[in-house]
Amino acid sequence: MPTNSQEGKILSRILFSSYVDSFEAYLSDLLYEIFLANPETLKSQQKVTIEEVLNCTDMQEFVEFWSKQKISKLQKGSVKGFIKENKQIKDLNIINETEEIEIEKTLQIRHLYAHRNGIVDEKFLQYFTGEFILNSEHQISIKEFCDKLVYLIEIIEKIDNSAKEKYNLASDN
Repeated sequence: MPTNSQEGKILSRILFSSYVDSFEAYLSDLLYEIFLANPETLKSQQKVTIEEVLNCTDMQEFVEFWSKQKISKLQKGSVKGFIKENKQIKDLNIINETEEIEIEKTLQIRHLYAHRNGIVDEKFLQYFTGEFILNSEHQISIKEFCDKLVYLIEIIEKIDNSAKEKYNLASDN
């Protein structure tokens, strides 16, 4: 059962939001590692200024600079958008549509906690049709909380293993 304690609700929302934020940060960090390990993955028709190039002392510094630029412009808060925007992650073919939907729902719970203090709005209901009541307080049980976190860990492991193999990334073993 979800907690009735106001402090418990706040704590669980903070912890849940923090963990889901870490998942999004992981995706960005992985993409950055892919760019650094395989600079050719940065190739695109995007334009850079001469100033941006000349501000770097060598090609490696430019790769690091441009990788950070790309990461800073990523769509946050939507796994579907993130995958669509990033061929490097999309080409891993790891996250299927069902998993994408489940991750998206988890991100929406995080948004609800971070931006609406857990109060269900119209946007949230688009992802959870018929499951919640508008303007009600969303509550999560410890079991559901843990299940969602374990699910994200499993997704991370799948992505990580595939990315290490495909992009020849260093293993942390």
